[in-house]
Amino acid sequence: MITNDIIIKLREKSNLVTDEKGYVISMNPEDNLYKILDNWNEIKDEIGKGQGSELIIKNGRMKFCALHSSSALCVNNFALFKQNFKNSSFLQNSNFTEAVFEKKLSTGISTPNLDFYLENTDTIIGIESKFTEYLSPKMENTKENLCKYFMREELSFLPRLFDSIILNYINCSDKMYLNVAQLIKHSIGLLKNKGDREAILVYIYWEPKSWDINGEYQKIHSQHKAEIEDFSKRINKFITFKHLSYTEIWENYNDYNIDARDIITIKEKYSIDL
Repeated sequence: MITNDIIIKLREKSNLVTDEKGYVISMNPEDNLYKILDNWNEIKDEIGKGQGSELIIKNGRMKFCALHSSSALCVNNFALFKQNFKNSSFLQNSNFTEAVFEKKLSTGISTPNLDFYLENTDTIIGIESKFTEYLSPKMENTKENLCKYFMREELSFLPRLFDSIILNYINCSDKMYLNVAQLIKHSIGLLKNKGDREAILVYIYWEPKSWDINGEYQKIHSQHKAEIEDFSKRINKFITFKHLSYTEIWENYNDYNIDARDIITIKEKYSIDL
Protein backbone atom coordinates (compact mmCIF):
# COMPACT_ATOMS: atom_id res chain seq x y z
CA MET A 1 0.00 0.00 0.00
CA ILE A 2 1.41 3.36 -1.01
CA THR A 3 0.82 5.09 2.35
CA ASN A 4 2.75 2.37 4.16
CA ASP A 5 5.64 2.76 1.71
CA ILE A 6 5.70 6.50 2.36
CA ILE A 7 5.69 5.99 6.13
CA ILE A 8 8.60 3.54 5.85
CA LYS A 9 10.60 6.06 3.81
CA LEU A 10 9.80 8.92 6.20
CA ARG A 11 10.82 6.80 9.20
CA GLU A 12 14.10 5.83 7.55
CA LYS A 13 15.17 9.45 7.14
CA SER A 14 13.75 10.83 10.40
CA ASN A 15 15.79 11.30 13.55
CA LEU A 16 12.64 11.00 15.66
CA VAL A 17 11.70 7.87 17.58
CA THR A 18 8.44 6.59 16.06
CA ASP A 19 6.24 3.53 16.29
CA GLU A 20 5.60 1.18 13.37
CA LYS A 21 2.80 3.43 12.10
CA GLY A 22 5.04 6.48 11.91
CA TYR A 23 3.79 8.29 15.02
CA VAL A 24 6.29 10.16 17.19
CA ILE A 25 6.42 8.23 20.46
CA SER A 26 6.99 11.33 22.59
CA MET A 27 3.51 12.57 21.60
CA ASN A 28 4.98 16.06 21.78
CA PRO A 29 3.67 17.95 18.72
CA GLU A 30 6.67 20.31 18.72
CA ASP A 31 8.86 17.31 17.89
CA ASN A 32 7.16 17.04 14.47
CA LEU A 33 7.95 20.64 13.54
CA TYR A 34 10.90 21.26 11.24
CA LYS A 35 12.28 23.78 13.75
CA ILE A 36 11.28 25.69 16.87
CA LEU A 37 8.56 28.16 15.87
CA ASP A 38 8.21 31.50 17.65
CA ASN A 39 4.46 31.51 16.95
CA TRP A 40 3.83 27.87 17.87
CA ASN A 41 1.58 28.65 20.87
CA GLU A 42 -0.74 30.70 18.67
CA ILE A 43 -0.73 28.01 15.98
CA LYS A 44 -1.32 25.26 18.55
CA ASP A 45 -4.36 27.14 19.82
CA GLU A 46 -5.77 27.39 16.28
CA ILE A 47 -5.07 23.72 15.49
CA GLY A 48 -6.67 22.71 18.78
CA LYS A 49 -9.90 24.47 17.85
CA GLY A 50 -10.16 22.54 14.58
CA GLN A 51 -12.49 19.62 14.03
CA GLY A 52 -9.72 17.11 13.28
CA SER A 53 -8.72 16.48 16.92
CA GLU A 54 -5.11 16.80 15.77
CA LEU A 55 -3.69 17.42 19.25
CA ILE A 56 -5.83 14.90 21.14
CA ILE A 57 -4.15 11.71 22.34
CA LYS A 58 -6.27 8.70 21.35
CA ASN A 59 -5.25 5.08 21.71
CA GLY A 60 -1.75 6.20 22.62
CA ARG A 61 -1.24 8.33 19.52
CA MET A 62 -1.60 11.98 18.49
CA LYS A 63 -2.59 12.66 14.86
CA PHE A 64 -0.35 15.73 14.59
CA CYS A 65 2.61 13.58 15.67
CA ALA A 66 2.40 11.31 12.61
CA LEU A 67 5.33 11.83 10.23
CA HIS A 68 2.68 11.76 7.49
CA SER A 69 0.38 14.25 9.25
CA SER A 70 -1.27 16.59 6.74
CA SER A 71 -1.81 19.14 9.49
CA ALA A 72 1.88 19.13 10.44
CA LEU A 73 2.85 19.40 6.76
CA CYS A 74 0.67 22.48 6.38
CA VAL A 75 1.96 24.07 9.60
CA ASN A 76 5.60 23.43 8.70
CA ASN A 77 5.12 25.11 5.33
CA PHE A 78 2.96 28.08 6.37
CA ALA A 79 4.03 28.87 9.96
CA LEU A 80 6.60 31.47 8.92
CA PHE A 81 4.21 32.87 6.34
CA LYS A 82 1.66 33.33 9.13
CA GLN A 83 4.27 35.00 11.31
CA ASN A 84 5.07 37.52 8.55
CA PHE A 85 1.70 37.60 6.77
CA LYS A 86 1.45 41.39 6.71
CA ASN A 87 4.62 41.57 4.62
CA SER A 88 4.12 38.40 2.55
CA SER A 89 2.44 37.63 -0.75
CA PHE A 90 0.62 34.54 -1.95
CA LEU A 91 -0.62 33.96 -5.49
CA GLN A 92 0.04 37.63 -6.28
CA ASN A 93 -2.03 38.79 -3.31
CA SER A 94 -0.54 40.78 -0.43
CA ASN A 95 -1.36 43.22 2.39
CA PHE A 96 -3.09 40.45 4.32
CA THR A 97 -5.04 41.32 7.43
CA GLU A 98 -5.62 37.75 8.64
CA ALA A 99 -3.77 34.43 8.45
CA VAL A 100 -5.30 31.51 10.36
CA PHE A 101 -4.94 27.73 10.54
CA GLU A 102 -8.14 25.66 10.77
CA LYS A 103 -10.40 28.54 9.79
CA LYS A 104 -14.12 27.76 10.06
CA LEU A 105 -16.31 29.14 7.26
CA SER A 106 -19.97 28.27 7.48
CA THR A 107 -21.75 27.06 4.35
CA GLY A 108 -25.15 27.71 5.91
CA ILE A 109 -25.57 23.96 6.35
CA SER A 110 -22.23 22.88 7.82
CA THR A 111 -19.02 24.49 9.08
CA PRO A 112 -15.96 22.82 7.54
CA ASN A 113 -12.42 23.81 8.48
CA LEU A 114 -9.92 25.20 5.99
CA ASP A 115 -6.34 24.08 6.66
CA PHE A 116 -5.09 27.64 6.19
CA TYR A 117 -6.89 30.89 5.46
CA LEU A 118 -5.82 34.34 4.29
CA GLU A 119 -7.71 37.54 3.68
CA ASN A 120 -7.17 41.15 2.77
CA THR A 121 -9.55 43.93 1.79
CA ASP A 122 -9.97 42.53 -1.73
CA THR A 123 -9.65 38.77 -1.44
CA ILE A 124 -10.26 35.75 0.78
CA ILE A 125 -8.16 32.62 0.18
CA GLY A 126 -8.94 29.17 1.53
CA ILE A 127 -6.26 26.48 1.41
CA GLU A 128 -6.90 22.75 1.53
CA SER A 129 -3.71 20.74 2.14
CA LYS A 130 -3.16 17.04 1.46
CA PHE A 131 -0.32 14.67 2.31
CA THR A 132 -1.07 10.97 1.81
CA GLU A 133 -4.89 11.16 2.00
CA TYR A 134 -5.41 11.55 -1.73
CA LEU A 135 -3.34 8.48 -2.61
CA SER A 136 -6.15 6.03 -1.78
CA PRO A 137 -9.35 6.25 -3.88
CA LYS A 138 -12.53 6.84 -1.87
CA MET A 139 -16.23 7.44 -2.38
CA GLU A 140 -16.20 10.91 -0.79
CA ASN A 141 -18.46 12.12 -3.60
CA THR A 142 -21.31 9.80 -2.62
CA LYS A 143 -24.91 10.92 -2.53
CA GLU A 144 -24.92 10.85 1.29
CA ASN A 145 -22.05 13.33 1.41
CA LEU A 146 -23.20 15.84 -1.21
CA CYS A 147 -26.96 15.41 -1.51
CA LYS A 148 -27.69 17.70 1.44
CA TYR A 149 -26.14 20.58 -0.52
CA PHE A 150 -28.23 20.08 -3.65
CA MET A 151 -31.13 22.47 -4.34
CA ARG A 152 -31.16 23.88 -0.81
CA GLU A 153 -32.97 27.12 -0.06
CA GLU A 154 -30.24 28.02 2.46
CA LEU A 155 -27.75 28.14 -0.43
CA SER A 156 -29.67 30.62 -2.58
CA PHE A 157 -26.59 32.90 -2.50
CA LEU A 158 -24.71 30.48 -4.78
CA PRO A 159 -24.18 31.43 -8.43
CA ARG A 160 -26.74 30.24 -10.94
CA LEU A 161 -26.11 26.65 -12.09
CA PHE A 162 -23.76 25.87 -9.18
CA ASP A 163 -26.04 22.92 -8.45
CA SER A 164 -24.90 21.37 -11.73
CA ILE A 165 -21.45 20.64 -10.32
CA ILE A 166 -22.95 19.10 -7.17
CA LEU A 167 -25.27 16.93 -9.25
CA ASN A 168 -22.41 15.83 -11.50
CA TYR A 169 -20.48 14.37 -8.59
CA ILE A 170 -23.56 12.97 -6.86
CA ASN A 171 -24.12 10.95 -10.02
CA CYS A 172 -20.47 9.90 -10.28
CA SER A 173 -20.12 6.31 -9.10
CA ASP A 174 -16.32 6.22 -9.32
CA LYS A 175 -13.94 6.14 -6.40
CA MET A 176 -11.81 9.24 -6.72
CA TYR A 177 -8.40 10.32 -5.45
CA LEU A 178 -9.56 13.93 -5.31
CA ASN A 179 -11.97 14.70 -2.47
CA VAL A 180 -14.35 16.78 -4.57
CA ALA A 181 -17.04 16.84 -1.88
CA GLN A 182 -14.67 18.57 0.53
CA LEU A 183 -13.59 21.08 -2.12
CA ILE A 184 -17.21 21.83 -3.04
CA LYS A 185 -18.05 22.48 0.61
CA HIS A 186 -15.09 24.84 0.93
CA SER A 187 -16.18 26.60 -2.26
CA ILE A 188 -19.64 27.15 -0.79
CA GLY A 189 -18.16 28.47 2.47
CA LEU A 190 -15.89 30.89 0.63
CA LEU A 191 -18.69 32.12 -1.62
CA LYS A 192 -20.98 32.67 1.37
CA ASN A 193 -18.39 34.65 3.33
CA LYS A 194 -16.62 36.65 0.64
CA GLY A 195 -18.88 39.70 0.61
CA ASP A 196 -17.71 41.98 -2.22
CA ARG A 197 -14.26 40.37 -2.31
CA GLU A 198 -12.85 37.77 -4.68
CA ALA A 199 -12.82 34.22 -3.30
CA ILE A 200 -10.00 31.83 -4.14
CA LEU A 201 -9.85 28.14 -3.25
CA VAL A 202 -6.35 26.63 -3.29
CA TYR A 203 -5.61 22.89 -3.31
CA ILE A 204 -2.04 22.02 -2.30
CA TYR A 205 -0.77 18.47 -2.25
CA TRP A 206 2.44 16.66 -1.38
CA GLU A 207 4.25 14.61 -3.97
CA PRO A 208 7.50 12.62 -3.85
CA LYS A 209 10.70 13.67 -5.60
CA SER A 210 9.94 11.07 -8.25
CA TRP A 211 7.31 8.45 -9.03
CA ASP A 212 8.04 4.95 -10.30
CA ILE A 213 7.82 5.41 -14.07
CA ASN A 214 4.96 3.43 -15.64
CA GLY A 215 4.33 1.79 -12.27
CA GLU A 216 1.37 1.62 -9.90
CA TYR A 217 2.27 4.90 -8.20
CA GLN A 218 2.63 6.73 -11.50
CA LYS A 219 -0.92 5.65 -12.42
CA ILE A 220 -2.22 7.10 -9.15
CA HIS A 221 -0.35 10.34 -9.80
CA SER A 222 -1.74 10.59 -13.35
CA GLN A 223 -5.33 9.87 -12.28
CA HIS A 224 -5.17 12.40 -9.44
CA LYS A 225 -3.93 15.06 -11.85
CA ALA A 226 -6.70 14.22 -14.33
CA GLU A 227 -9.33 14.54 -11.61
CA ILE A 228 -7.89 17.91 -10.55
CA GLU A 229 -8.01 19.22 -14.10
CA ASP A 230 -11.59 18.07 -14.60
CA PHE A 231 -12.72 19.58 -11.29
CA SER A 232 -10.88 22.80 -12.08
CA LYS A 233 -12.72 23.22 -15.39
CA ARG A 234 -16.06 22.75 -13.63
CA ILE A 235 -15.54 24.82 -10.47
CA ASN A 236 -13.73 27.77 -12.10
CA LYS A 237 -17.05 28.80 -13.61
CA PHE A 238 -18.12 29.79 -10.11
CA ILE A 239 -15.00 30.47 -8.02
CA THR A 240 -11.30 30.91 -8.69
CA PHE A 241 -9.63 27.54 -8.09
CA LYS A 242 -5.86 27.09 -7.96
CA HIS A 243 -3.91 23.87 -7.53
CA LEU A 244 -0.23 23.28 -6.95
CA SER A 245 2.11 20.87 -5.22
CA TYR A 246 4.32 21.58 -2.23
CA THR A 247 7.23 20.94 -4.58
CA GLU A 248 6.15 23.97 -6.60
CA ILE A 249 6.03 26.08 -3.44
CA TRP A 250 9.54 24.95 -2.49
CA GLU A 251 10.85 25.73 -5.96
CA ASN A 252 9.32 29.22 -5.91
CA TYR A 253 9.96 30.06 -2.27
CA ASN A 254 10.90 33.66 -3.12
CA ASP A 255 7.31 34.22 -4.25
CA TYR A 256 6.07 33.27 -0.77
CA ASN A 257 8.65 35.14 1.31
CA ILE A 258 10.15 31.96 2.78
CA ASP A 259 13.83 31.85 3.63
CA ALA A 260 15.93 29.46 1.52
CA ARG A 261 17.41 27.89 4.65
CA ASP A 262 13.94 27.00 5.91
CA ILE A 263 13.01 25.52 2.55
CA ILE A 264 16.09 23.29 2.63
CA THR A 265 15.11 21.97 6.08
CA ILE A 266 11.46 21.45 5.13
CA LYS A 267 12.40 19.63 1.92
CA GLU A 268 14.81 17.42 3.85
CA LYS A 269 11.97 16.44 6.18
CA TYR A 270 9.44 15.62 3.46
CA SER A 271 11.29 14.75 0.23
CA ILE A 272 11.39 11.05 -0.64
CA ASP A 273 11.43 8.91 -3.78
CA LEU A 274 8.72 6.40 -4.61
